[in-house]
Amino acid sequence: MKKTLVLPPWMNIIKFHHTDIHEFRVSSGVLLPDVFDDDCVVGLSIGSLAVLEHIHSLKGMVILINPLVPHRSVWVWLWRWTRYVWGGLFVERQKFTLNPLRWVSAVRRVYVLATTDFSSVLATFPKERLIVIRNVGDTFFCDDTAVAYLRTHGVKVIEIPGGHNWNVYVEDEMNTQIENASLKAG
Repeated sequence: MKKTLVLPPWMNIIKFHHTDIHEFRVSSGVLLPDVFDDDCVVGLSIGSLAVLEHIHSLKGMVILINPLVPHRSVWVWLWRWTRYVWGGLFVERQKFTLNPLRWVSAVRRVYVLATTDFSSVLATFPKERLIVIRNVGDTFFCDDTAVAYLRTHGVKVIEIPGGHNWNVYVEDEMNTQIENASLKAG
């Protein structure tokens, strides 16, 4: 099974708990055409918006983890990100880039993604191929408003313990959903 994990543009990698990292191609904030035929594409946080940007080109299952929806002002997202960082940005399991040019490029990319309204994309994508995993403690980005919004668009939302960051519950649920999809396909 070909799988890709799309991270926020400023992240290089996530340290998995139970999954072998080599099971995934990892991309930072960009979807290249060689990913379009993958069996599963997973987008984390702002990386989920990069997935939504190209979702109609994807052939397989799509999993969005703590996506930044619905569309809100860039100032709202900036304020939430500031509160998130101020509250103690979790970096233990995430490797952030130290390259200043990459940070500048990432900020530009995030601005484009955060100012795009993906409502019509969510409304038209086949719901049987889309799952959202949301940490119930995420009060910064994928909050209760986001869950209500997703459900009004008919998107299946699975809620698990934890805050916004990657954790063992996210990883285990992601693996369960991928396994279930591969069983259905096979």
